[in-house]
Amino acid sequence: MKSLFWAIAEIAIIFILLSLPGSSFPDQTKWYGDFPMDKLVHICLFGSLAFSIFFHFEKSKYAVLKSVRAKAYVLIFCILYGIGMEYYQKYFVPSRGFEVNDMLADAAGAIIALPLFNWVYQKIQTKTK
Repeated sequence: MKSLFWAIAEIAIIFILLSLPGSSFPDQTKWYGDFPMDKLVHICLFGSLAFSIFFHFEKSKYAVLKSVRAKAYVLIFCILYGIGMEYYQKYFVPSRGFEVNDMLADAAGAIIALPLFNWVYQKIQTKTK
């Protein structure tokens, strides 16, 4: 049940953070070369969201939630949530706009989370055996 709470909390946290006006953030600082810090934030937020949902599903007693199909649905949900948030920012958040690169960073974060989750979960499983 804690894992479900965390996944829902992450959805809310992302909504809150992406609802802040653009003036709430410092100028875009560069992190590595020309890679903007805000893209790294998007990757981490949506990667963490996908990871949390994967973890919740893996803890479930229902085998269908542990399937590859369920993980694909999680990725689709995270990507659509990222796209939806961009439209929300465009129309409802002052001084924020619609950026395709943010959507790509959101999708990249969710996709990167899948092999990372599988690796971490496999390590956990081998330690408990």
